[in-house]
Amino acid sequence: MKKAYVSRLAGKSMVSFLVDQGYEINTVTEFGIINEHTSDINAALGLERGEDGRLHPTRPAHVDPRIATHPDLYMCQLGLWSEAGIFFGDPEKLAVAYPQDIIYNAVCTRNYVVHLAEKTDPELKEAMVTWHRSLHRLPDEGDHRDIKILSVRQGYTRCMCLPVDDNSFIVSDESIAKPLESQGASVLMISRGHIKLKGFDTGFIGGTAGNIYVNSGEMTDQRAIIFNGDLSVHPDFKAITEFIKSRNILPVWFEDYGLEDIGSIIAVE
Repeated sequence: MKKAYVSRLAGKSMVSFLVDQGYEINTVTEFGIINEHTSDINAALGLERGEDGRLHPTRPAHVDPRIATHPDLYMCQLGLWSEAGIFFGDPEKLAVAYPQDIIYNAVCTRNYVVHLAEKTDPELKEAMVTWHRSLHRLPDEGDHRDIKILSVRQGYTRCMCLPVDDNSFIVSDESIAKPLESQGASVLMISRGHIKLKGFDTGFIGGTAGNIYVNSGEMTDQRAIIFNGDLSVHPDFKAITEFIKSRNILPVWFEDYGLEDIGSIIAVE
C-alpha cells in the first residue's frame, strides 16, 4: 500500500487529495506517528488525562516545538517514487539545539546524496549504503561504487532542497546549489521567502513538497510533486512549474490556503 507521512499541520485539501490517490496517511505529531489503524491514539502519543480533565504529554517533544511535527526531522526518504524507502531515525538522538535536530534531514536520490556529512547520523549513512547496494544489485561489501555524501554547509538540507528527479533539484540556498552544480546536477535556484512556517520568518521550498504518484487520465502512475498550499503565489512559480513539467512530472498545488513548510511530504509505495 502507498503510504504518505505528513505533519498534523498539513492542509486538509492536500491530505484529502493524497487519500483519493490511494495513500495511507501517517500523521506526524509532536509525540509520535498515528494513522487510521492506531487503536489508542492517546497511548500511542504518550498522552494522559490529568485531574483538570485535559490531556497532557508524558514525554517531551524531541526538537523545537515549532517544527516538532516535521517528518523530515525524524526520517529520511531514500530514493524517489518506485525506488523509495524510508529510514526511520531514533527520536532519542534528536535535540532542540542545532545541529542535533538535523541528523536525518538529508536528500537522497539514485545519483546524489546531499547533507552536512559530518553531522549525518551514522546509522542513516549505513542505511543509505544498504539501499544503494540493493538498488544497483551490488555486492554486500567492498564495492568501489558505494554511495557518497555530497557534503554541504547547510544542515537543513531537505528543508531547502526539493529533489525533482534523480538529477534535478529546486534549491533556495547557494551552499547547496553550488556543490550540486559542480557535480553535474541540474539546479533551479529560487528566491527565499514567500513560504509560511509557523513561528519563523519564512519557510523553505523542500519543506512544502514531496514526490508522489497520481492517477491522471490514461496514465495511472503519473509522477508528480505535490505542494502544501498555493504554489502560484510564489514569485518563481512559472520557473518552478516549467522546471518540473520539463521532466514529465506533474506539479500539484492547492489554491485554498497559503504555501506552507510542513517538513516535507515523505511518500513510498
